[in-house]
Amino acid sequence: MARRAKPYWSCRCGYRNLREHRKCRGCDKAKPKKRVPKHAVVLRDSPYEEWVPLSVEIHGGEPHACGCCRRLPTKVKRHDRDHDHRTGKPRGLACSYCNRERLRGIANAEEARMVLAYFERYESYQTEEVEDAAS
Repeated sequence: MARRAKPYWSCRCGYRNLREHRKCRGCDKAKPKKRVPKHAVVLRDSPYEEWVPLSVEIHGGEPHACGCCRRLPTKVKRHDRDHDHRTGKPRGLACSYCNRERLRGIANAEEARMVLAYFERYESYQTEEVEDAAS
């Protein structure tokens, strides 16, 4: 069940403002910015076009291809931008199936090998990046 957005936002002064108001009607302060989790900052600050060469650099293959299964995107939907939730660093592009199913719950040995290879490519890229920064 989808969560419905509140028809109002509350200011620190306690006044309830309609969602479309940009300033508080009670104290005339600006509406606070939406909070973004630290791991999601990379998704907000870098557009999809920056992820394409990064994904090719990390995983190889064709531009726009999934880093895990190598599938190309459809004409309707492009791939998801996969990132590490602990560090916030980008891991590359992943099709919606790999991003939601394979990287979270592995069904068989073949999928396990694909996911393991995906994470090994990412970790070796991170190691190389750290070594390059150190020298």
